[in-house]
Amino acid sequence: GLLAVLWGTWREGRAFRQLRRVDALRALLAEDSGPVLPARALALDWLSSLNQLPGLAAAREAAGTAADVPLLRAALRRHLVGPLQSATQRAGSQAALEGGIVVAISPSPALDGVLAGLRGLSLLRQVAAIHGMRPGAMVTFSLLRRLAWTAAGTSGLDLLGRSVADSALSHLPVLRHLAAALPGSGLTALRLKRLAEVTAQACSPFERAL
Repeated sequence: GLLAVLWGTWREGRAFRQLRRVDALRALLAEDSGPVLPARALALDWLSSLNQLPGLAAAREAAGTAADVPLLRAALRRHLVGPLQSATQRAGSQAALEGGIVVAISPSPALDGVLAGLRGLSLLRQVAAIHGMRPGAMVTFSLLRRLAWTAAGTSGLDLLGRSVADSALSHLPVLRHLAAALPGSGLTALRLKRLAEVTAQACSPFERAL
């Protein structure tokens, strides 16, 4: 009833604030001569939303004592870029494996896009959560709009080339053999791995905004 609507509205509002916080922190970290106090406050607020990442405690300590924006940016990168990338890669690889297998066993080619799309939405939300966001429906849609440009680039292998696809799949031996027999599954896997990467770019304060 009304409580459910209010709860959903509050969650969406929180998710939008989290997205705007990342955008604001990204902008502050890009200005070497900018004020450190607001950048530090936003950084500590963002760090409080991250969970179970190696180096998180050290990042908090370093961020709290950073004397200027370049030092703050360097401290955050030093402690968190690696763990965030590793967590994103694990999520993308798992989604690629699952998505490729689901497409391979799909009874109808018409279902392939639907199944891959659903797994992609789940992956998007998972990568956003890794970066401290809890996106609801509206924020998920907002992120999808940011990532819409990738649709053309991942609609086929023309842009990437077969050699790039083979290289990407080489890290997933199961899918490499699966893709040899069922090319559609290999393309789905590649799309999902790429989706994880660009979602992380949209959700990270260290990366260029999409």
